[in-house]
Amino acid sequence: MTDDHKSESDLIHDLRGSRKVAEKAFSEFYNRYGQRVYAFILRMTSDRAASQDLLQETFVKFFHATKQDLVFTNPVGFLMMIARNLCLNWKRDERPTQPLEDILEAGNENHVERDELLNLVTLSLELLEYDHREAFVLKYYQGYSYEEMSVLTGATVTALKKRVWRAKDKIRSALQPYILELKD
Repeated sequence: MTDDHKSESDLIHDLRGSRKVAEKAFSEFYNRYGQRVYAFILRMTSDRAASQDLLQETFVKFFHATKQDLVFTNPVGFLMMIARNLCLNWKRDERPTQPLEDILEAGNENHVERDELLNLVTLSLELLEYDHREAFVLKYYQGYSYEEMSVLTGATVTALKKRVWRAKDKIRSALQPYILELKD
């Protein structure tokens, strides 16, 4: 059976095997889930360099965890939990951010309206409180259900629904003047 047809549990088993088998399984796991994890990390940090580093660290921690005698019922969920925890640590230790005025000036260049709106959405995500941003990204960018989000974050489904609602409300409020301007 080729690696691209192996189940996640088979790949986890292979990660515990010989070096050659483990490297092949790791490569397949990275190919399957690397982009998804990177997209989550990038949306949580809004920093490409940090996201690259956190992506690598996520997969290294995941690889080391597979060498332990842990039972993996949801390897992708475990991988996302590692990424989430690393994002939380990064946020806690975050360096000073770029001033809002600089971001807005950079966004005022002559771009196509669609690109401008995407930039505004990204900017509005950066303005959200971290837990609201996390809930919004997990729900709308990663496609998780509230129940899956609850397992991943440890928050209740009710709390997560409130966070998503507040995030949408804040994004809507932040974008409304720009959307009205785009209609003119």
